[in-house]
Amino acid sequence: MKTFLIGAIMLICMPMVNAQNPYEITEQNMPYNKMATSFTANIIGQNESNVYYQWQKFIEAHKGKTYLVSANEGNVEFESVHVRLPMLGNKIVVLHTRFAPNYSENGVLLTLWIELPDGSYYSSKTDEDSAQKIKDWLLKYDQQLTSIEFRY
Repeated sequence: MKTFLIGAIMLICMPMVNAQNPYEITEQNMPYNKMATSFTANIIGQNESNVYYQWQKFIEAHKGKTYLVSANEGNVEFESVHVRLPMLGNKIVVLHTRFAPNYSENGVLLTLWIELPDGSYYSSKTDEDSAQKIKDWLLKYDQQLTSIEFRY
């Protein structure tokens, strides 16, 4: 009876466990601007300094330049200027990124906001197709991180 009870509890509680999917990009409205969208990637198994360095290289491949904006209490913010994004019709945009330890402290959360040439922020409500392309672009960055071969 005791074994049955434990088994029943496990069956009920197991779906409630929050597993981390390393290849998932979440999309949210920004709290102070409901018409702006942020994208967050949970990059698991990478240290923060490597993620920063690889992000700068990734942005340089899109003709951009990355600058440190702030760093405090584990949150590091960058601004990348003159970035050409093919998924937005090759517009030259400014990317605002925040890096922070993820909740289980086994990786990094990368949150991205896109400032358009007119000063407004990108919204997935105006173009849902490009939102998926931006997610795929961030997944490409995440997958590049996991495929880096280190020399010993």
